Amino acid sequence: MDNTATIGVKINELSRIALGMNPWQRWLQAPQTAFFRRALFQVHLWMGIGFGLYVLVISLSGSALLLKSPFYSWLEPKKIVPLETEPLTGDALEARMAEVYAGYELGFTIEGFEEDDATYIVLQKDGEFIPHYFNQYTGEDNGLARPWPIQGVEWLANIHYELMLGREVGRKVNGVGGALFVLMSLTGLIIWWQGKRRWWEGLIINPRSDRTMLWQVHSFCGFWALILMLAWGVSGFQLGFPQQTGAILEFLGNDTGNFRGGVMGFFRDLHFASPGGQNFFARWGWILVSFLPTLMFVSGVIVWWKRVVVKRFKS
Repeated sequence: MDNTATIGVKINELSRIALGMNPWQRWLQAPQTAFFRRALFQVHLWMGIGFGLYVLVISLSGSALLLKSPFYSWLEPKKIVPLETEPLTGDALEARMAEVYAGYELGFTIEGFEEDDATYIVLQKDGEFIPHYFNQYTGEDNGLARPWPIQGVEWLANIHYELMLGREVGRKVNGVGGALFVLMSLTGLIIWWQGKRRWWEGLIINPRSDRTMLWQVHSFCGFWALILMLAWGVSGFQLGFPQQTGAILEFLGNDTGNFRGGVMGFFRDLHFASPGGQNFFARWGWILVSFLPTLMFVSGVIVWWKRVVVKRFKS
């Protein structure tokens, strides 16, 4: 008997046991049989399916946003190896650039602040502006200032901020998405409760469990990452609807003029991956954590597909 059939048998047994319980006892002992829980499960399920693509896009683009800084340090050809010879400066530098970039109009130039910084130059041709780095020691082009991997990450970052809809519309859509994400997280928390005898199973991943591994991963990550999920959703709503958020905070008795303190400030810090600063391990920890919504979406869809869609095709 597979896992799905085993779970179905256990739910039927719980249903028979729950017949003599009051609603509170049923919630404590056999929540799977409670109508309220079943209704919330459907809300959570269909929000995850219908809203999941948005979550996937925001999660992946948010991860790309955190990768901007490493990508710049890895791929931007800004650093050079200083030579013992004197670097080109002033008119000599401009003359050499005109020779190397023949056919382009030279725009503004920024000479490096450090010895190992290349010279930044903006080229223009046919109305297009093309930033480059130039090696003032060797007199050679050092490459595009924004190679295509960096441009790709910046494009994804723009999707995260504005969904390519413009600042005003994009942020409002993200604000609505943040509110729905909070609702999905809270319904998931309620569904997470498996009853008095099995509640602890959602806290760990047990290879011997009768639950599938993906179900356990979904439950495990959903519980332990709940604060993060709420932080992303609440601060996303605040960024899209600052005035409305201020009104809510005022109603709750908080200072509306400052989103940097209290719970809202804590949520904003989590959203922007501030704890740990630029520490290497903290930065990569946040990058890994930013993929959690993607993991939640993928695991949830696969569990639903196997339990519902495949089962219907087989019947």
